[in-house]
Amino acid sequence: MTLEKEWYIQAPWGRICIVAWGDCLDPPVLVCHGNIDSAASFRPLMKLLPKKFYYVGMELPGNGKSDPFPPGMIICSYDMLYSIVAVVRHFRWKKFVYLGHSFGSTLGFMYALAFPDEISKLIALDPVTHLVAIPAKNFPIWYEQSFKVYIKNYDKYNVPKELGPKYKKEEAIAKLVKSRRITKETAEATMARWSTPTDDGYVRFTFDQRLKTLFHYPISPSTVKDLYTSIKTPILAIVTDESVRKGKYDTTKFMLDETTHPSGNYRVRDVPGHHDIHVVHPERVAPYIANFLLYGLQGLDSKGKL
Repeated sequence: MTLEKEWYIQAPWGRICIVAWGDCLDPPVLVCHGNIDSAASFRPLMKLLPKKFYYVGMELPGNGKSDPFPPGMIICSYDMLYSIVAVVRHFRWKKFVYLGHSFGSTLGFMYALAFPDEISKLIALDPVTHLVAIPAKNFPIWYEQSFKVYIKNYDKYNVPKELGPKYKKEEAIAKLVKSRRITKETAEATMARWSTPTDDGYVRFTFDQRLKTLFHYPISPSTVKDLYTSIKTPILAIVTDESVRKGKYDTTKFMLDETTHPSGNYRVRDVPGHHDIHVVHPERVAPYIANFLLYGLQGLDSKGKL
């Protein structure tokens, strides 16, 4: 397995935890997980990717071992975007590849829109954006779920870490295995990054509770389509069949169709499995990612094999 290193970098609000694999002299790939997750979810995939790149996994604020944003404020996806800016500035990258999962993919699209010349390739693992692309008729529901729910749970969401919810360790691991359908090994690795043991034999969750109502500004599906298809960066989207069946792409069906991107820079690959496919079956996505990393769009179009 590629050697893994871990350290912290400083941001204006606290520390961001970095978990990196590979040689720092190789071309960088910024790796970003989804909401309420950690860099540990990428370990199975890292074993299968080309060794010619330097994979830098960041843990978003309040996730994994990274410090949360200041208490009180509702957390917005745009705040999370700035944490990526902080990492890129720290490493002084002019160009880099971006690999994101779920909400991490959404941040990648946002970054490519804001800084179109910096991301050389964008890899989106099951980039469901149904929480962003909101039909106008559902805006009232969005307001209730975003603001009302946050205000109602304000005290619970803003408790200090030392007063956060706690569970029996085995119960917490079993719950994570069931909810995300990941292996016990991965669940334990994830738990280790956002929980701490207590004196009475329990574990206390240390991830930011406000992430349960992570705030996304609502955008109409047509506007999301106009924005995403305007990106000229080469993009590989890996979509799971279960997410499609569950309607996760119903408001963004253009993401399932390569022809909707006028620049011809978008490729979609369908794989069997559920949302955390890169964790439980990394072998189903690794060949696509590897070919795209090494050979770009041509590597996908030629169906080349490593």
